[in-house]
Amino acid sequence: MLPRRIKEDKDMGLFSKLFGKISDTAADMYGDEKHFFDNLRPDDAPPQPAPKPQKGASPQQAQPRGLLPWGPVMPAEENQYSVGGNYVDYFARVFREEFPDYQVTHAPAERIAATVFTFERNGSTKLIVEVMSENCTSKKLRRECQNSGMPYLRFYYNHFGWWNARSYVAGRVRTALSV
Repeated sequence: MLPRRIKEDKDMGLFSKLFGKISDTAADMYGDEKHFFDNLRPDDAPPQPAPKPQKGASPQQAQPRGLLPWGPVMPAEENQYSVGGNYVDYFARVFREEFPDYQVTHAPAERIAATVFTFERNGSTKLIVEVMSENCTSKKLRRECQNSGMPYLRFYYNHFGWWNARSYVAGRVRTALSV
């Protein structure tokens, strides 16, 4: 049997290796979009009103807001759930404010519960963005865009932990538009 100190050191090495691998895997999980969040600072986010404490709750019990635009805690940054209105209103406003050089229109998708946003500039379509439920398995529009060479993005409006923070949405669209 190993002395207690040696056994603990051995276990910590195992946990460090284990957590290191998990950390690397988590970083890879975010794929191409991860770089949008690498340099976020708390002062980059627009000022947000302080969360209102629940009735009878002390200020220390108020719901905390996170610094990351994903995860179980709502980010301090503007996101789909922190502003009034529905997801269509939120995406339309972000697209209008972040991309004023584009004419952005939206319409309900055919036969599925989704909204399709079309970015146009100088009379030609530059990007198609589909916002849909994570439960939807339709790939028809994605396939049509891919076959025609049209840039396409998809956002889910109800995926747990993904808040559709403004920086995330605008960053992905900027990349797709190469601006």
